[in-house]
Amino acid sequence: MTPTSKARICWLPALPDEGWASMDRYWAELTRCVREGQTAEFAISTPAWLGPPPSYSTRSSSLKRNLRKRVLYPLRCRFEHADLFHLLDHSYAHVLPHLPRNARIVATVFDLVPLEVSDGMTSAQVNRFRQGVQHLTRADHLISISEETKLKLHRLLGIPLDRVTVAVPGMDFDRFQTPVRADHPICKQLAHLPPFIFSVGSAITRKNLASLPSIFAAMKDDFQAQRCCFVRAGEKVPPSLRNEIIAVTGERGFVELGPLFGNDLIAVFQSARALIFPSTLEGLTFVIPEAMAAGCPVVTNTMTANPEAGGDAALYYTEGDAKVAAAHLQSLIFDPMIHQRHQSLGIERARAMSWTRHMETVLDVYAHMLQGSRSPS
Repeated sequence: MTPTSKARICWLPALPDEGWASMDRYWAELTRCVREGQTAEFAISTPAWLGPPPSYSTRSSSLKRNLRKRVLYPLRCRFEHADLFHLLDHSYAHVLPHLPRNARIVATVFDLVPLEVSDGMTSAQVNRFRQGVQHLTRADHLISISEETKLKLHRLLGIPLDRVTVAVPGMDFDRFQTPVRADHPICKQLAHLPPFIFSVGSAITRKNLASLPSIFAAMKDDFQAQRCCFVRAGEKVPPSLRNEIIAVTGERGFVELGPLFGNDLIAVFQSARALIFPSTLEGLTFVIPEAMAAGCPVVTNTMTANPEAGGDAALYYTEGDAKVAAAHLQSLIFDPMIHQRHQSLGIERARAMSWTRHMETVLDVYAHMLQGSRSPS
């Protein structure tokens, strides 16, 4: 590299074959920062065989996915050339041994959840994940999305803390702030409901949806009088849990919308009176700041990285304290002043979590790595 040439950065994202919306979004948002000129001091590219970030991806068959991920991806990476490679998703750490030995390597780590909870994964899948993330030790530096994940990189993989920099992810604040039209189909579907509590995402065990019936039981009178209801988007809850919830809310008090994306999801966030986020194990969720940006206050527990996501804008409860969780939800539903306060706090919290700020930290890591330092922070 000559004194006047730009350092070449090669991004290695997760394959769209995975159908991982959050990972596609990470790649897309970093690409947007490049288009807007934030990365002008570097020549950043993605291998041509990967194509551009998808706006929406679907999960390919297991055979196709594993062939591309385990065989073709590492093979093609052997022929890539750059001064620094940035692996955008830790679950592709198996690629790292195949990168040129003279290049610097940075990797972004979102969480190490399978090392703690299998949550539906087979023992073979957990072992494969464990073997893969062990290769993170080959990276010159890691970017963690939270202090929680940084500490787990040290505790679970033995990676020195000075080789990890925290860069909190951003979010598309303006998109979630822009009002969805009242005649949008989802808005029309929700218009007849009483004030509702919202939940979105996966139904895997660590998302802790099983705690909801006890929380709702503490506000059963409100559900029975139809002063509030519960709306769920994403993976449907298991039938047994659905029956437990309905036993409290009544049939009319529980609405499942199924998977939602884009403006459909934003419409629900903007219509909801409160978001309940009971997850007990997170790297750092996108759900909390997105809800806040849309003007939806958040109630969550103090487990793992939830406080890092919510800051002083969320209302917290100790996991298992259903009465406190219910009291927070009731205050947001029925007390306009409390709702307005936490709505305002949430909007300011979300506004501060920008992709521009995330990229500034990433670029600082690049600069230090290319200067030969292993510890930018």
